[in-house]
Amino acid sequence: MAPSTNKLSKTFVWILLGLLIIGLAGFGTGNFGGRTNSVGSVGDKEIGVNEYARALQNQMNAASAQFGSKISFQQAQLFGIQQQALSRLVVEKTLENEADLLGISSGDETVRDKLMTISAFKGVDGSFDRTAYDFALKNAGLTESEFEQQLRAEAARLLIEKAVVGGVKMQSSFGDYAIRYILEERKIAILELGETDLPTQIGTPAEDTLQSFYEENIDLFSLPESKSITYVILTPEMLVDQISAEDSDLLALYEKNIEAYKKPDRRLVERLNYLDLAAAESAAERLKSGSVDFDRLVQERGLTLNDVDLGDVSRNDLGDAAEAVFDLGSGKTTAALKTDLGAVIYRVNGILNAQETPFEEVREELKREFTLDRARRLIESEQTRLDDLLAAGATLEDLVNESEMLLETTIYYDGVDTDIAGYAAFRSAANAVTESDFPSIISMSDGGILALRLNRILPKRPQDFDFVKGDVASKWRQDALSEALRTLGNEKIQLAQNGETLASLGSKFQIAKNVQRNGNIVDIPASVVARAFEVKEGEIALVKGMEQVYVVQPVAIIEGDGNSQQAQFVKESFVAQLDQALANDLFQIFISQVQKSAGVSLNDQALNAVHTNFQ
Repeated sequence: MAPSTNKLSKTFVWILLGLLIIGLAGFGTGNFGGRTNSVGSVGDKEIGVNEYARALQNQMNAASAQFGSKISFQQAQLFGIQQQALSRLVVEKTLENEADLLGISSGDETVRDKLMTISAFKGVDGSFDRTAYDFALKNAGLTESEFEQQLRAEAARLLIEKAVVGGVKMQSSFGDYAIRYILEERKIAILELGETDLPTQIGTPAEDTLQSFYEENIDLFSLPESKSITYVILTPEMLVDQISAEDSDLLALYEKNIEAYKKPDRRLVERLNYLDLAAAESAAERLKSGSVDFDRLVQERGLTLNDVDLGDVSRNDLGDAAEAVFDLGSGKTTAALKTDLGAVIYRVNGILNAQETPFEEVREELKREFTLDRARRLIESEQTRLDDLLAAGATLEDLVNESEMLLETTIYYDGVDTDIAGYAAFRSAANAVTESDFPSIISMSDGGILALRLNRILPKRPQDFDFVKGDVASKWRQDALSEALRTLGNEKIQLAQNGETLASLGSKFQIAKNVQRNGNIVDIPASVVARAFEVKEGEIALVKGMEQVYVVQPVAIIEGDGNSQQAQFVKESFVAQLDQALANDLFQIFISQVQKSAGVSLNDQALNAVHTNFQ
């Protein structure tokens, strides 16, 4: 669906507020680039150094809020946050440059109207406050003219974006065909065949059989090119026994996290939303009469139980619906309710009474949390000293003598299953290390540190037969069973094609009715359902499972009802997604063509200078 000017304006307000928050953190009050004033340009529009710094900080703050903890610049790099911030600015400058070329600009009245809507500039009475305005701009490192120019540029960008994507609609006939396709149902006959159905069981292979299988499939039993790596490591777990914890410390931690130990009454709840109250009331009446159950209502909406599951919630989580939900017993449903989220029906799946966990019961848990936290702080305080030692020429062995670090050697390759390879920081460093690299301290996700060096590269090599004999036998048996079941499945298909029914060809036979494309059948792989929708009615197919095969035959095809309430709901959602996707594609094509014409240049040196200030 094409974005509206109102929606885009709200987006701008949030971006602006983010910039103001960044200003309060001290960014934008100085120049990051020294003599360099920009990190790049699009056409005649430059991307200022401070502008990029503010945008980057804004992206990092948003990511920190999402993760629930402050992220470092190194973590931001792993998520590509700096690239997201830069890409957004490049798009903005592209639109501003195009606006200048087209002669598009906004007047003083538009700027004034935008200023009046920004809550950061309002006083206690809700009206525009000049003092608040000056204070906010000062902390953001902006002058009035700079900020008002940003408002003009934003308005011009919105006009161009709306002109490109406004009113974009996918053809309605496409939605009609798609909904009928999505809602199509099939009646499916399924025959499951396993090892017990084989006329001859898979035996134990002779030694020479395994040896031949090993040689014929030597790549399966070979180690890839690997690295011999020596590393030193220090984790919080290695230090906890050296740290004491007083009861006063543990009690303070207990009080700090009291919500985890004193929980109010809660309910396990599912919530089913409807387009309007009338639809919800109609569904509630059907529930009350017993003509349908809650699970069926969920299915009619094209949803799964996972989609409507809220988990355990308290009264505060439910707002106005709390009283109605908490008055219910387990397994009961509410009447249709009108809430801030629209018309809904709730089902209670469980009742969790209020819980209070005494301090003594969690004392050991608190002690571990406390000592681990202290251990992380000790390691953090040691990190700089150890890194300086390495920079001064110390070896990994020297670090062991100068600290609590432990020295180890390992063989590393992608996919190796070792304790140290479980650390993402180690894997990243091990993949990148070369023989010419000098060790440096690397931070790990659990608060530990490590450093490593590459000893040598080991070429791809077969593992000794005796060492992998168990794996060879397992793989041989897996292949033998798979081939035997495939052969048996094809024999059953041949018999069915000659007139016998699938029900007569095995004991594990079932008929699944009213199965949709995105549906599932209990204890049957999703690949079986998918295959049943690929073949024609009456056609028989074979699907391989883990240790089974499935003979599948759609015996009836029921065309999807495109006029049902469920169909209309799904269609509206689906078409909206198509409209949005089409609008996004058109906008990206437009931006790409404009950038080719205007030219985009980036100053890597200036970008690195900004990044240095975040480290």
